[in-house]
Amino acid sequence: MNPRELARRVLELRLWQHLINEEMKRGRFRIPIHAAFGHESLAVALSEVLAPADQLALTHRNMAYQFARARAFEPVYREYLLDPAGACGGRLGSMNLTQPSRGIVYASSILGNNLPVAGGLAFAHKLRGTGAVVFALTGDGAMEEGVFYETLLFARSHQLPLAVLIENNDHSLASRIAERRSPVGTAALAASLDIPFLPLSGNDPAVYGQTLARARGAAQSGPVVIEARVRTFCNHAGATPGWATDPRRISLSEGLVIEPSWEDPAYGAALLLGGEASVYIESLVARTSGLLAMPLEESCLSR
Repeated sequence: MNPRELARRVLELRLWQHLINEEMKRGRFRIPIHAAFGHESLAVALSEVLAPADQLALTHRNMAYQFARARAFEPVYREYLLDPAGACGGRLGSMNLTQPSRGIVYASSILGNNLPVAGGLAFAHKLRGTGAVVFALTGDGAMEEGVFYETLLFARSHQLPLAVLIENNDHSLASRIAERRSPVGTAALAASLDIPFLPLSGNDPAVYGQTLARARGAAQSGPVVIEARVRTFCNHAGATPGWATDPRRISLSEGLVIEPSWEDPAYGAALLLGGEASVYIESLVARTSGLLAMPLEESCLSR
């Protein structure tokens, strides 16, 4: 994996999400949409390691993965507009959007709902001997659902080719883990079921890709659990921010960085690319902003 190319793809996903966010603020969409600012490195790395027959079962916050798999802005944008030219003919919108030809075969607005579906898909692959792996995305909120444990138990009992990737952003709606439940030792939970566990942090898509490639290889012999520590720089749903005094900003001239820390994938991508980052972002803007209802302005994430 070329680190510079991965960094460009991180900025690509950040810009495309920014364009959607700007359109949300202008009231362009009739459907609920969940941005995923801060999840870009995971989406890029996972998309990179997927084999042609592998499948993804996603959550409601799936925008970064949709863009990563589509490698284009327009199909996803038009789907959000419920346009027949969208990725699924304008029929599925955001939370349930699939792109079967690109491996995204399921997405659900119901907490934890995609986990047993992913288990069933993995069971089918095992029975057919396809060699494919199913990746199921979930979060720290869905870990509290019984179906999380049940899916892991079923997958381990049948040695299914299933990789469960937990995006742990320490939030479920507006509540943090410490406010709603006791901590869960994911590594210990996986060990209790004799399931390999791999942690992810740092937002380096090249490192993420290496770890996810190992996870994919291991999952061909049975389930794997991966837990990624992520920071979600956006509201639960709708445009960001949701209040006038929110200090978060996003600027084209500053490389689309929301926060100058390694918790922000765009920060690391911009540092790696140096002066190339602004040139690349300008080229992306030139290719995509003409699709929008209004010109993209140099703006902050505000009402």
